[in-house]
Amino acid sequence: SLGHVLVMGVSSSLTLAMLFALSHNFEHSDRDPTKTYRETGEQVCWFKSQVETSSTYGGFISGCVTGGLNFQVEHHLFPRMSSAWYPYIAPKVREICKKHGVRYAYYPWIWQNWFSMVKYVNAAGTGINWKE
Repeated sequence: SLGHVLVMGVSSSLTLAMLFALSHNFEHSDRDPTKTYRETGEQVCWFKSQVETSSTYGGFISGCVTGGLNFQVEHHLFPRMSSAWYPYIAPKVREICKKHGVRYAYYPWIWQNWFSMVKYVNAAGTGINWKE
């Protein structure tokens, strides 16, 4: 019936929105990756901006449940790669980020990412992250 279709549409939309909120709103995320370019003219590193504006949580099981959306960093770097490969490339991506001083946000458990998102959204909403 139409009611079932509406319930499925709303629930899947809310689930997708929550997964995106988790992956893009977290403590210490780079919310303005082009700031250095505007201030100094220094070119923006595409790799760095993709990594520092997204996060990864969980592992293989979370990947199966979310269709790979929990590996948002890897998705931003390799959007055409099958998400089935993300759990296998994530350790190497983290290693390369560490080597080059790029902040890679990884949360072993989804609830850790959830708490980080709530802290970030609270700080953004109350304005405590804005300097006067």
